[in-house]
Amino acid sequence: MGIYAEKRDKLVARIEELTKRIATDTAKKQELEEKLKEANRLAMAEERGCKPRELDDIINAEHSLLQKLRASGLSDSELLELVGSPADDKGSKETGDNGKAEEGDNADNSDGNADDDSTDDDDDIKFYDEQNSDDD
Repeated sequence: MGIYAEKRDKLVARIEELTKRIATDTAKKQELEEKLKEANRLAMAEERGCKPRELDDIINAEHSLLQKLRASGLSDSELLELVGSPADDKGSKETGDNGKAEEGDNADNSDGNADDDSTDDDDDIKFYDEQNSDDD
């Protein structure tokens, strides 16, 4: 076998390895995003002082009320004044903070060790259905 054929085979093997790693990392990322979504939901329920299942009803009621207020002619800035928030509050709109990492945030953190985060167990969150099944 020639020198270039060996290099080609090594590159093909490396590409296949990286493709598998990407699939594994993507699945892990999706799992963590689901856990984040549930943690956000639990935090919101905790802030509201309700059970997570009651949260949907609260959100729907607030959304309906907001739509009625908008339909009655109130602008968004007037609604913000009603709830005591300044109309020029930019908050997360300015920073682009949507709870997700921007593309390339960890791009230079890849050193070929795909299992570096496998020992992190702090992302294991006990959700309400795992803690107590009578909350259903």
